[in-house]
Amino acid sequence: MKINKLTQNQKTAIVSLLYPLFSLALIFALWAITAAYYDSDLLIPSIGTTFEKLGELLVQKQTYVDVACTLLRALRGFVLSFAIALALSVPAAFFKPFARILAPIVAVMRSTPTMSVILLCLLWTNTQVAPVFVTVLIIFPLLYTAFYTAITGVDKKLTDMARVYRVPFMTRLLKLYVPSMLPTVFSAVRSTLSLTVKLTIAAEVLAQTRNSIGVDMQLANLYLETPVLIAWTLIAIVLGAVLELIVYALGKLCMRWKNA
Repeated sequence: MKINKLTQNQKTAIVSLLYPLFSLALIFALWAITAAYYDSDLLIPSIGTTFEKLGELLVQKQTYVDVACTLLRALRGFVLSFAIALALSVPAAFFKPFARILAPIVAVMRSTPTMSVILLCLLWTNTQVAPVFVTVLIIFPLLYTAFYTAITGVDKKLTDMARVYRVPFMTRLLKLYVPSMLPTVFSAVRSTLSLTVKLTIAAEVLAQTRNSIGVDMQLANLYLETPVLIAWTLIAIVLGAVLELIVYALGKLCMRWKNA
């Protein structure tokens, strides 16, 4: 019986893997057809040319320095956004006047155009700080809304029962609030991490930040090296995907702890 179950799980895993592989194959097929149609590396470089340039980038030490610096800026901005959002969403969830004070501020931050935020940050900060500041201003309202919704969405019957039976605060926090919030928190983190990388790179382009993927992309565009530009784009996509996979794996581990 156990063997049949294992076989079924393996079949499910294989089928789940086939869908993204099919999507990837479709993307590469469209890329190859479009590149053959235009026959111009300036407009749409071929897959072979792009991956040749990608290979050249991957053997250069500076590539890894630039990727590491961009990743560090993105993570710094994300951690700050996460900490501020969590620090403000907890009191807002339990103290309604505080939530009402924050509501218009968060709404304004959420609706402010991204380009406006980036340009203002360039005026207020230097080229190294601007990408981090941009990330905080844009990612914070998204995380705050997700955390606030997760906390206020905890089953009121359970919280009332815990209050009636005078369950200690730490027990309520660890056994009630944290397990209930975990799915929403991990979903919010996964959805905003890739966005954080994109925002950081966009800010690096405009801020001319040294040792960054953004400047490398801008230089490739300036010298009309489209294959190099797409190669850097692929690196950025992989970077975002790896971060999402790490969060997904951590989420799975935490859900096992929750159900233990």
